[in-house]
Amino acid sequence: MIKLSIEDLQVKLGKNVILPDISLQVEEGAFISLLGPSGCGKSTLLKAIAGIYPASKGTVQLNGREITDLPPHKRNVVIVFQDMRLFPNMSVAENVAYPLKIRKVGAEQRRSEAEKLLSDVQLEGFGDRRIHQLSGGQQQRVALARALAARPDVLLLDEPFSALDENLREGMRALVKELHQKFRMTTILVTHDRQEAMSMADKAAVMMDGKILQYDEPTEIYHHPADEHVAEFFRDCVYLSGSVEGGVFRTDGRIELPLGIDDGTYDVMLKAGAVPEKKEAE
Repeated sequence: MIKLSIEDLQVKLGKNVILPDISLQVEEGAFISLLGPSGCGKSTLLKAIAGIYPASKGTVQLNGREITDLPPHKRNVVIVFQDMRLFPNMSVAENVAYPLKIRKVGAEQRRSEAEKLLSDVQLEGFGDRRIHQLSGGQQQRVALARALAARPDVLLLDEPFSALDENLREGMRALVKELHQKFRMTTILVTHDRQEAMSMADKAAVMMDGKILQYDEPTEIYHHPADEHVAEFFRDCVYLSGSVEGGVFRTDGRIELPLGIDDGTYDVMLKAGAVPEKKEAE
């Protein structure tokens, strides 16, 4: 079942077209990563889904209902930013319970739900602390708990781990995957980290220059990239120019590769590790 459907979406910032024409289908309960270099439009797409950036054309549908022109607070989509945007004047529990307060849930129930969610993010007993008393990783967990308290249809994560050191990043990746499996919440993660996308997502959408070049399972993209841009992003590659004659590719008289393609001039891409290293004689 399709949870989120984006069709021919265009986003402009001023006179600049950031996303020229994006289409994406996300299944219910899936974990999707938007992967690509800085400036390729990943975060813009996330903010367009959340309603922070308006669409110039195209549609966004959630659960079969068009939400393209709805304001952010009516979409039931929550976004967690890198800077977390927690409220420093509130306790940890008050931060987590804030979405429930907006929905006019009673104080006792808010506290109870906040405590459960803090336990889910491994911060049991931290409810009465202030935000400045927490580490960066702990603050990120509070932001996640607050997002879960809103019970969104789609959880959007905009490079939430990039400010953390590698050990904390690894722990947060594991926690997010654990929470996803527990709540089965449709989740979209923006990242430029290939390892993050490969290890966390059911599917990855590789973006460059405001376009989705390939959308598939990470292992499929890795082994069968749609073009050279995707291949270069996922793996270190080299290109050899040469020609095929009689089913054999030759270049500079030094390399011969049997290829089942028609005779002609070609550029052949070799991925790192595709050619075994020559072992030294013992």
